[in-house]
Amino acid sequence: MAESPSPWARVEPGTRIKEGAPAIQRPSKEQIAAFPQEASDLIDGSWSAQKALIDGGSYDLSWLDGQHLVIVGGTGKGLGGAASIAALHHLDRLGSLTVVGRDMKRSMEFEFGTALQNRASDHADKFHWLNDGISVEGDGFDAIVELLKTKGVKDAIYINGVAAASSGLLPGLPPVYVKDINDQGTYVWQLTELPERAIEATRSFMGTLTIQFPDALEAAGVSVEVAAYADWRGSLDRGSRDPASPTFGRWGSYSTSLYLPKDIIQDATRKAYAERRKWIDVFFPTMRTRALPFIPGGMVMADVYDNILGRSGVDRVDIPELGVGMLHQIGLRLHDKDDNPFPRLDAYEAPFDEWIYEVLNLINDDEGSKFYWREWVG
Repeated sequence: MAESPSPWARVEPGTRIKEGAPAIQRPSKEQIAAFPQEASDLIDGSWSAQKALIDGGSYDLSWLDGQHLVIVGGTGKGLGGAASIAALHHLDRLGSLTVVGRDMKRSMEFEFGTALQNRASDHADKFHWLNDGISVEGDGFDAIVELLKTKGVKDAIYINGVAAASSGLLPGLPPVYVKDINDQGTYVWQLTELPERAIEATRSFMGTLTIQFPDALEAAGVSVEVAAYADWRGSLDRGSRDPASPTFGRWGSYSTSLYLPKDIIQDATRKAYAERRKWIDVFFPTMRTRALPFIPGGMVMADVYDNILGRSGVDRVDIPELGVGMLHQIGLRLHDKDDNPFPRLDAYEAPFDEWIYEVLNLINDDEGSKFYWREWVG
């Protein structure tokens, strides 16, 4: 294969290189012991921020009255968890809230689900937490349908916040190098080729299954009034997937593998829009979710965005508010107040993309340089 003209496909001599992607670390005993309090603090802190925004009229959640919400991937500090927190505090108004996760028992996310369940005790008949993950058949799916039908649910709102994908290269692609930083300074991740099973799992769990789920619910007798998905604009940059392009690899893993499930969701949303079904694929800014540390260079990208936004006098919108924003968008779509199938909640961040490409490309270890890493990170 000819050499790519992209700077993200080359590396300077002497650069420190790590291959692959950050490994998932097992939590320590101390971390495990702290998970319940961490989950409780996350719920309290998020709701404090959300309540102020709702009370101040920034977002309208009045549409929640009597609605039945199914939030898949609804545990933890990501978007799904933020939506679950806001919904939990409206249980008195909701018809029901079903939160679906797939978390290890020794994890903060599992303790998050436990905390939601405990806090829902005053409305226990309206709240359900399942930990079998997303499926469209079998016992796990049947349990969701049975719960909904037991409550007499005929129409539901489906929110998908699933994050389960692998960072790497598809077969035949040239190397892609992603800038990262540790206590020794800058280095790069060299993305490596993914095995076929990882590619298929990336397509399936975040893509195929998530779009099949509302259809499966409807086939089982539960209509889906609105289906809502979360996206990131790196998945739209098709030029960055082409090795012949000078922008190849500039979104890191989103240029090489993480776009795979997003393509599936976007195509399904376009089809739903043509069929006048109420599906939305909402684009969010860079978020410090539980998945971000496992994406090569993900945390550094978030740090540099924060720096650039600060230099520009632009406030970042944090995850608790984005969760409320997601619910607000669903309400607009439900009541035909916004026909856009691809709402953008990242509009404040997207104008700085060209700047961040340059900074991430130029950031270095030279203390005399304008692009010395400590000037942009931390």
